[in-house]
Amino acid sequence: MDRKRPRPPPPSPPPPVASSASSSSSSSSSSVLDDGDLLREILLRLAHPTFLVRAALVCRRWLRHASDRAFLRRFAALYPPRLLGFYVDSASLPRPRFVPLPHPPELAAVVRRGSFDLGTADLHFHLGTGIYCCRNGRLLVCHRGGGESTLQLRRPLHPASDGAVISTFRTPPRPLPPNQRHTRYILLPEDGGDGDAVACTVVTLVSSEREVFAKVEKILQAGVWDVAQTSAPIELPAHWRRSLSRGFLVNGKLYMLGTTGYILGLELVSMSLFFIEVPDAVRDDCPESFQLSVKLSQAEKSGLYLIHVEGFKIHVWLHGTDGNSTGDWNLVNTICLREVFGHLVKPSWESGDSRISLPGSGDNAEFVFLEVDGEVFCMDIISRTVEKVYEMAMKDDFLFEIYPFMMVWPPIFPALIKTHDPDIRVSNELGSGRPRAAMFNVIVAVVESLMIGLLCMAVVLAVAKIAGLLGLTMVLNSVQPVVSGTLKSV
Repeated sequence: MDRKRPRPPPPSPPPPVASSASSSSSSSSSSVLDDGDLLREILLRLAHPTFLVRAALVCRRWLRHASDRAFLRRFAALYPPRLLGFYVDSASLPRPRFVPLPHPPELAAVVRRGSFDLGTADLHFHLGTGIYCCRNGRLLVCHRGGGESTLQLRRPLHPASDGAVISTFRTPPRPLPPNQRHTRYILLPEDGGDGDAVACTVVTLVSSEREVFAKVEKILQAGVWDVAQTSAPIELPAHWRRSLSRGFLVNGKLYMLGTTGYILGLELVSMSLFFIEVPDAVRDDCPESFQLSVKLSQAEKSGLYLIHVEGFKIHVWLHGTDGNSTGDWNLVNTICLREVFGHLVKPSWESGDSRISLPGSGDNAEFVFLEVDGEVFCMDIISRTVEKVYEMAMKDDFLFEIYPFMMVWPPIFPALIKTHDPDIRVSNELGSGRPRAAMFNVIVAVVESLMIGLLCMAVVLAVAKIAGLLGLTMVLNSVQPVVSGTLKSV
């Protein structure tokens, strides 16, 4: 009798098609969102720092990518900090006044939310208010009156931390020795100053007919004045006198422009003074108006820019210096004002009676302010475009200084709430044969996309620019599991 053959086992049921499809689709979307390189490329297409801050609100991973220093350097190279406006200081104004510049809606909203008025309700400060330093969205303001001065740190774009008093000190009148002059510079730290014990640095130049030395004092965050340091004196050039232009602190060195063909420098670490000669073309003895015709601008890397106006031409010089008098001046740009001003040129300018001065300039010699017959123009040196930005109320008014107010860089990112739960990573294995897990995967992807759209529409627009690349990535991510499974079976 023949044996009965055993029945073959029943075939296993195929996996649910719907859940596999949803799992593959959602995991492909998740793979795109989890790709750090693609995410950084998307964030680089956000043209404004405000959009970058909004994108960082999505999750901690987005915050890590947006606040990465290497990424921020790439972002700043593509989109340098914008000029939001400027403070103008003239003889007719009781205190410096902020003048906003026209901007796209996203930046105009930032300016509207700011608090830019430098006035104070304290009638004690009847001698006025002045600006000592304006740097990276911060202002060092001095209120004077009653024989004392109060230094105040202003952050117009951040009202919550605005108005902190740094120090109040007595300024009694005291006679100076004969033929001796004191010039004071009060400077903010080069970085943001957050977490640093130093609130500001006070540099006093004491000069006589033949020599000059510097006294440096640091005011700490608690308002305490540190012990003063004094440099060794150096001999002054003939007829040395400083310009009305303010000093510039660059890479730990203070540079002060003079009116007799020299720039005085101070190395703060070694407390050593040095002189840099200006180019031969601008070295001649000049009238008083020449004080406002030359400006120093902080160079992005090493060196100094010197901007000089001569008639209807502007010359930009670059000095590659390592912090002392060595190095040469190179003429890097020459601009004809008649060409860039175009229809803005007035007949009175051609007569030669008008005087052009430079009351302010920007970092890296990117832009410069020009004052002509009571009208102030802002010229972009790179694009060679000009626009009228201010007109003084009185023609005989004297313009002291213009302080450019830039967008804060790097941006201040929000501090997200930290949890001990690990980040959720959805992969192909999560939805394989698990319909509920696949559904959860889809919900996570949809909710995350909805949050991105609600918090930052600019991210959606940036993604749209590279939709083709993202679509190809999703297709490849969908095909990859199939190819891997085929190769394993072979």
